[in-house]
Amino acid sequence: MASKKIQSVNLKGELSLDDMTVTEVTKEGEFTYDFLSILRGFDGKTISINLKEEIELPVKDE
Repeated sequence: MASKKIQSVNLKGELSLDDMTVTEVTKEGEFTYDFLSILRGFDGKTISINLKEEIELPVKDE
């Protein structure tokens, strides 16, 4: 079996389709990434996409 090279990008932040950015807030600060530029790096390639949203569940009152 041939070896594989995997190119991946992991971002966690607020997606803005208006300006195609993802803004991540960490302890170190706020960082904005050009999401369209990242996607262009995969243009013409076979990819898989996984999007996930974290939603806090309501706490049951006792």
